[in-house]
Formats: sequence, C-alpha cells, structure tokens
Amino acid sequence: MDRLATLAPGRLSVLLSLGLRGHHPLFAPDEIREAFDLPDVPVTKAEATAISDALLAVCRDPLDVARGAVDGLAPSARVALIRLYFRLLDRAQEERSDRH
Repeated sequence: MDRLATLAPGRLSVLLSLGLRGHHPLFAPDEIREAFDLPDVPVTKAEATAISDALLAVCRDPLDVARGAVDGLAPSARVALIRLYFRLLDRAQEERSDRH
C-alpha cells in the first residue's frame, strides 16, 4: 500500500486498491466499456483542466463528492479520465507485481 500511496495521493490510492480487486466505484461498467470502444483523441486545454479538477476531487473528497465531479465532466473528458484511471491501475498492478 505504501508504493500505491506514492503513485496515487490521498483517496485515489484507496480507489486504485479497490480497482485492483475489480471494483471501480467512480465509473459504471457501461461507461468503462464505452471509453475503450471509442477512438483515442487528444483532450482540449479546457478538458484537461476539468480532468485535473476532477482528479483533485478524487484525491481529497469523499466518494460521493468525487463521483459528482466525475459525473460533471463532459463526455469526452470523462472518457479521458477513465482511460487515465486504467493507466494508473495498470501501473499500480505493475508496482504490486514488482513487490512479489
């Protein structure tokens, strides 16, 4: 968990820990599937700012507030955040594997 806390500050490390067990409370399963079915496109500066704000909420706020921040994102920004979350999850899995 210490390495995970370094990778993901605040409450994000808890969410990634849940994610490593297959639970993704920030996203509905259909949102996740859709995010990976869509083509990968760059985000705009405004979307990047909104994603950053949502990530800050995820790191510092209770789950219901974080979920509200995620739900408030434009669809394209939400897709980018889902993909970022899963990249972080992949990295957390690698860190976990390196430990064993």
